[in-house]
Amino acid sequence: MATRKRTTRRKTAAPARRRRTAAKAPVRRRRSTAKKGLLSEMFNPAMATGAAKTLLSGAVGGLGAGLLGKVLPATTSVEMRAAYTLGAGFFTSTVFKLPNVGAGMAAVAVKELMSAKGLLAEGANYADSIDSLPMVLNENEAMYLQESNDMYLAEDLSYNVGYFPAGFGGM
Repeated sequence: MATRKRTTRRKTAAPARRRRTAAKAPVRRRRSTAKKGLLSEMFNPAMATGAAKTLLSGAVGGLGAGLLGKVLPATTSVEMRAAYTLGAGFFTSTVFKLPNVGAGMAAVAVKELMSAKGLLAEGANYADSIDSLPMVLNENEAMYLQESNDMYLAEDLSYNVGYFPAGFGGM
């Protein structure tokens, strides 16, 4: 039997390879940038925006705690007011998913509780004036500046300096 001539090319298992010239990679220009300063690495607009949002959220929480303090009766003790405010801060953080507002409320509650208990010590006198201190530390066992001439610590001090024999010009 005679084979017939085919008009189409016979297909093979492997695809035909095409020759292609190697494409040159495009020339990329390097941009030289000056090194940024330390401040620009620590502070950028995105960080400033995030910090402002956090700060305002905490302030809203403080405002909420103040309003809650106005709503509570005046007969409520300081401890219970703080507990209510802490509970409201926890509720705001979890239910409303506003953790910064809740943190602001909690901060106000803790501050009020600590100031009521006297732990912040605002207005306390840490040191008395020198005039109210005794002349000697122990009355029975007086401490002397020098043992030989029995001079007390706080008396008979001479302030004569240079040309001012009367103690700084007679003061």
